[in-house]
Amino acid sequence: MPKLLAPAGSLEMARAAVDEGADIIYVGPLGFSRRPYESEMSDDAIREAAAYARAGGAELRVVLNTFPTPYDFGRFVDKAVRYAADGASGFIVTDIGLMRALRREIPDTVLHVSIGSGISNLADAAFYRDAGADVIILPYRWDVAEIESVRRASDIGLETFLFETVQTGKLCPGKCIMSSYLRFRDWLEVEGSRDFHGSANRGAKECYRVCQANWEFGAAGADPVEIKLRRDARLMLAQLPGFVAAGVTCFKLSGRERPVGMIRDLVRFYRRAIDEVVAGATDLDHHAAELAELRGRWVREKSKRVETLMDRAAAYVG
Repeated sequence: MPKLLAPAGSLEMARAAVDEGADIIYVGPLGFSRRPYESEMSDDAIREAAAYARAGGAELRVVLNTFPTPYDFGRFVDKAVRYAADGASGFIVTDIGLMRALRREIPDTVLHVSIGSGISNLADAAFYRDAGADVIILPYRWDVAEIESVRRASDIGLETFLFETVQTGKLCPGKCIMSSYLRFRDWLEVEGSRDFHGSANRGAKECYRVCQANWEFGAAGADPVEIKLRRDARLMLAQLPGFVAAGVTCFKLSGRERPVGMIRDLVRFYRRAIDEVVAGATDLDHHAAELAELRGRWVREKSKRVETLMDRAAAYVG
């Protein structure tokens, strides 16, 4: 039975996702995941979300998908141990050193490899399996044949985004380092102390989506071509039966920064669709109208978010 993994950027979103049938919800601790603090949760809130998930028959994963420095590596591990004691059933991790440490310190936990690790081939899947990972997230440019090849090569769990790629752009999701160059000294009161958030990929200052601005490319002396470095994918549906048959074990819905109502409706929609596929459905065309409406809402909310982030970036530059 493939799992539906849903975002929880707040307690309200966590409850909504569980109520609508998510098998797993994922949360980011303040300052430790690749989202701004508005979409992260305090330790007390994570504990409450874990209890709510457990009561609703769901699980909770904690996102620790930033790269720890030598100075705070131990803090990452300590926090993970605490979350496990509070009811978290697993973690979504990017750093290989942290992954191995968590496997050693919390042997029974479930470890997902984050999109930030940039899985791109069969050797990557084998590497992370040997490192102790239970689940890898696959690029959403892969098709059924590539998924089947990973399944034949390894018994590791396979997770995919609920996205299909429309245009590929120039950057591959998970491999971008551009936001690392955007640094701001920002201090926040977190858990009783002042924490420094120095990366655009960590905590208070998010990646400002510079890849989605209009860039000009061209050879010297030639007219430049205006393109975006990355094109967004759109919500998928028709691929679900093939992906389930190929061995996908977890479908991930992103959007911790989205409105709660948007996530509630998406979880409800995909819960129905996945259940239909598991029951034997191979054609989901009867959901076309609802999918079109959800896609439109998704794009509008995405555009609002990108505009907000770019306005913030302009304000800091100015």
